[in-house]
Amino acid sequence: MAEEESFDTEEFSEKKKSSSNLKLKLETIIPIIVIIGVILLIVFKTNVLSGGIPLFEGKGAAVLVIGSPSPEFVRVLNDAENKDLIKSLRFVTVDSIQQNPKERIKQYDIIILDQSLSSDKTITRTVGEAIKSYVQSGGKFILVLNSGIERPGDASVIGWKATFGDIIPVSCDPTYSVPSCKNTLRVNGVIYASRSDSKQSGYKIMYGIERVPALEAAGLIQTETYAVNPTGTEIAYLQDARSGITYPAIVEQPLLLGKVIYFNYNPGLSEAVFVNTLKYLK
Repeated sequence: MAEEESFDTEEFSEKKKSSSNLKLKLETIIPIIVIIGVILLIVFKTNVLSGGIPLFEGKGAAVLVIGSPSPEFVRVLNDAENKDLIKSLRFVTVDSIQQNPKERIKQYDIIILDQSLSSDKTITRTVGEAIKSYVQSGGKFILVLNSGIERPGDASVIGWKATFGDIIPVSCDPTYSVPSCKNTLRVNGVIYASRSDSKQSGYKIMYGIERVPALEAAGLIQTETYAVNPTGTEIAYLQDARSGITYPAIVEQPLLLGKVIYFNYNPGLSEAVFVNTLKYLK
């Protein structure tokens, strides 16, 4: 009988020890689970891992357009067929986001600066710096033609470097009496894909497209352009049909985080190219 009681006591002790170990493990694991849950909640609320792109959200990007784009570009942006790529679209002026611009733009996946229809190409220092910070945090930025080359009331600034730093993939040269980004050129020509560079961005943006227009019989595109110097990766170039002179058409700035695409022509004239750009930026 004594042996049986001893066995029962030992068995009870083992069960008690096992129960204590389980309780200890649960007490250790539960706080870790709670901490992980809080971290995930913060990530989902702030989108810190996605550069402004909500995790596990539906298809399409939230797009903010600053300025006054061409009618052709507006039509492309509002094209119902592109709603799978653009889930929300908002047009604003520079003045309307002047107050606390970092907070006003951080919710968007893609920002477009296009002042094509405006004679005013100015952007304030604070908005420019907000866009720079947005890109360096992983945001996507599209710049069109000579938008944002000046600051209001400041004659010392021309070009993009003083306002945006090094995120813009082209430079404005102070050639002669008129800087290159102030000298508007009207070109009738063709846009060609730059296949000399093996960068993936070029192949994605110009995927399936060798030239615009695709056929010679379609004629030429008529657009404004500027004799800017590419400092990034040239994805496509524009050739004037009369003079044979070429200009950078699409240029990307290689960055560790974020993406910047520059269009040196009216992007509304090549919808397929712009759609490929949206897909690439996503």
